[in-house]
Amino acid sequence: NIDLCDAEKKAEIEKFQAMSVSELDAAIAEKEKLMEDAEEAFKTGVSELQDKYQKLMTAKDETLEEIKKSGLGLMKAVKASKAKAGTDEL
Repeated sequence: NIDLCDAEKKAEIEKFQAMSVSELDAAIAEKEKLMEDAEEAFKTGVSELQDKYQKLMTAKDETLEEIKKSGLGLMKAVKASKAKAGTDEL
């Protein structure tokens, strides 16, 4: 019921009522195209973020593996052994 709308909405409804069906079709198509474009931009952005996330995860995993292979585990084992033996130099 248009009588329940505020003045701004009434004016907008009256503007649309004054349009022909073909004008409404064109206006609707334009707005739907804008919505599709926004959705596509969002999907592209998410895809790019996922790719970047995957590359960062791979780089992190490779770095952590290199650190572990460089003797970190042995260093911790030797430190624990020294702590148990009471030869801690601190």
